[in-house]
Formats: sequence, structure tokens, C-alpha cells
Amino acid sequence: MMKSLTHILCCLAMPVVMSLSLHAEKPQVDVYSLNIEQNLATPEVNQKHSAAVIEAMDLLTRTLKQAGLDASGVRKGEVTMVTIPCSDLFAPNSIIVKDNGKAILAKLTPYIKRSDKYKTVLAVHSDDTGDDVYAERLTADRANAIDEYYSAALGGESPVIPYGLGNDEPVASNSGINNRAKNRRVEIYFVPTTSFIDNARKKK
Repeated sequence: MMKSLTHILCCLAMPVVMSLSLHAEKPQVDVYSLNIEQNLATPEVNQKHSAAVIEAMDLLTRTLKQAGLDASGVRKGEVTMVTIPCSDLFAPNSIIVKDNGKAILAKLTPYIKRSDKYKTVLAVHSDDTGDDVYAERLTADRANAIDEYYSAALGGESPVIPYGLGNDEPVASNSGINNRAKNRRVEIYFVPTTSFIDNARKKK
């Protein structure tokens, strides 16, 4: 995978770069080496700045709702999550984004491109139909397909951090068609960056 190779090369080069200056900044964490819980939890917001960040992120949540998306606040409202049914983006068992699915993803492009403001984390889930290996492969391939869509839309490597989570995190029981449909979902998280947090703090 191209992202992994790029980050490996960066990590190999980092000691050389750091040796040039005793005052070099600490290297940033490779976000692609973290699990999804770690990525959603960082950067951490200082408690005294939390209210300002929640207020600023609530504006994003409301804006996305006005665009017709299912957006909500998580991590106490410090992070915005957009939920999209897999059936809106993919045909059954397919890993190709449908044309009308691309139109839905396009609504998020202006925000995903603002990597200075938001870290974008993508999670694709399935129901428990089929075995675990198939569910993990399908969700991973769908996550990569969405990532590739944004790479094309942005004209370069996308900043999306993709995860295929299989059937490990259902939001409903897998009994019945409607419940299984709820579990087959895409979640796109906008996590405020350190720069966003600093700006929100300064505005208060």
C-alpha cells in the first residue's frame, strides 16, 4: 500500500533529519500506525479548552446536517461523525463506489481537504452475514475505495485514515433486515487538529 511505504521511508529518513539540529521538533506520530481508537482520541483537548472546541465543532456538525448528511457529535462533541449507509455508496458485496455514492462523498470533499483543521478518520462496518474473514476483507476494500475516491477528487494522496472493521462493532442486533442494514455503514470522523484547537481557544 502506497501510504505505508511512504511512511516507512519517512521514518527511515527521520534520524538523519533530526541529527542536523539539536533543536529539531519531536517527530509527529505516524497516524497510520495507530488503531482507530487512538486516532479518534488524539490530539487530546485540554479540559479548559473543551467548551470552545465543542462549540466550533458543533458548527461543522450543523453545517453537514444542513447539507443532508447524518452528522452528530462524538467524544463529548469534540469530534464530528458522519454516518452513511453502505447501500448508499455500494451495491451488495461490491467494492466499487456507485455514481450516486460519489455525489454523497463529494459533499465532504471541502472538509476533508482541510487537513490543517481536521484529521479525517474513515471506518467501514458490515453485518455478520458471511464469515469474519470475508467481512474484514470487504470492509477493508470498501475503505480503500473511498480513500481512492478522495485521492482522485483532491488530485493527490488523500489525508483520509481508512479502517475496515468487519462486523466487530454493530450498532444493532444482527437479527432482521433493518438491523443488519444499520450495521452495514460508513463512518467518517472529523477530529480537530492542534491548529484547530488553538484557534478555537484564541477566539474565546
